[in-house]
Amino acid sequence: MTDLEGRLRSELTIFAQRADPTLISPLREPAARARPRVANWLAPAAAAAAVTAVVLGLTFAGALTGHRPAPGPVSGVPPFYLTLDEPWSGHFAKAVVHGSATGAALASTRIPIPGTASPSLTAATDSRTFIVADNTATAMGNGRSDKFYRLRVGANGRSVRLDRLAINVWPLVVDGVALSPDGGMLAIAEQSCPGNGCQYSQIQVVTLATGATRTWRTRAPGAPWSLSWAAGGQQVAFLWESRLDFPPAAQRTGYRLLSVAGKGGDLLPAGAAVRVPPNPGGDIPAALVTPDGRALITNSTRIVPGRDHHVTVITKIIQISARSGQVQGVLYAASARGVPQTYGNAGAVDEQGCTVLSLDPTGQHPLVQCFLLGRFTFGTLADGHLRPLPGVPNSYCARGCRNPRLGTAAW
Repeated sequence: MTDLEGRLRSELTIFAQRADPTLISPLREPAARARPRVANWLAPAAAAAAVTAVVLGLTFAGALTGHRPAPGPVSGVPPFYLTLDEPWSGHFAKAVVHGSATGAALASTRIPIPGTASPSLTAATDSRTFIVADNTATAMGNGRSDKFYRLRVGANGRSVRLDRLAINVWPLVVDGVALSPDGGMLAIAEQSCPGNGCQYSQIQVVTLATGATRTWRTRAPGAPWSLSWAAGGQQVAFLWESRLDFPPAAQRTGYRLLSVAGKGGDLLPAGAAVRVPPNPGGDIPAALVTPDGRALITNSTRIVPGRDHHVTVITKIIQISARSGQVQGVLYAASARGVPQTYGNAGAVDEQGCTVLSLDPTGQHPLVQCFLLGRFTFGTLADGHLRPLPGVPNSYCARGCRNPRLGTAAW
């Protein structure tokens, strides 16, 4: 654990002790808002994502607008979704299969993940095949390889089988993973950062049945993040976040589509990247490509100054063109008035907003998580509404635990 992580966890513990347990409801924060950032190029990416501090259990004198639940079950979504907790008590992470119609827990399993890093979760479009990437080794820098686990859900959702995949990426640093639509290939975003500098970045595509690997690599200063698949498993969308944001266009920060039909090659071929405006905290929001490869689903958050050190937070889930970056539609919008500019020592107003966690096969019902006015809501979108779903906790330490319990989810 880094010094920064230690300080943040200590401050969260102190702040949580001041909270009134009667005001804390059972839900949780997005795994560092699932947001890619390259804040420290010598530190593992997963550790950077794990140190985002958020204050829970607070009540503010403000008002929410547009934050309404969808009426009844959402049609056209996959039959199951899977939620994943951050490693708990330093021994395991818990994966739970839920029925999408009611959110009921149907099956669960524990994954042996020692440490405190936030594992990554990705899924195939069959709603029954999931991959968990254990980035504990990357986060701790202990000279061992990260581990990859596959979870197979039974046809009725009431059983889940866990097996470890024979993938070894050491000594590379893993920045993210994405499972192909058919569940047969795993894309892995990586950096080579030995000693005091990063030598290159790459995306590997591993065929799970054979172990065959194809690699797309660049020595440009930057890193790939936020992977997702399109075009029936022929393209991988990713965020290229450059350390030096200047021409040529191949080095500029933005989302790109990579054809993975060949044997490998240049990670940054000629072509402009799709620019996505950063959120108020300076991070580039996570974006997932739609199955047809034509659009990206992402979030946009804006802070409007107000009076007496309070602001209005406006957050949206939007669809943008994968070619031009132009906004094509708004899937969800909400706002919060009367938000303090800062609250306590462990949070700031720029932590508020919504994050896209996973896309369904249509790309129109993403799993999202929103944090507004001290309240977390996890669910899926339907007709401009957010339908809350159970499974992702919104409370760090509602019962006096020492460390925050984080989680994520996927269709």
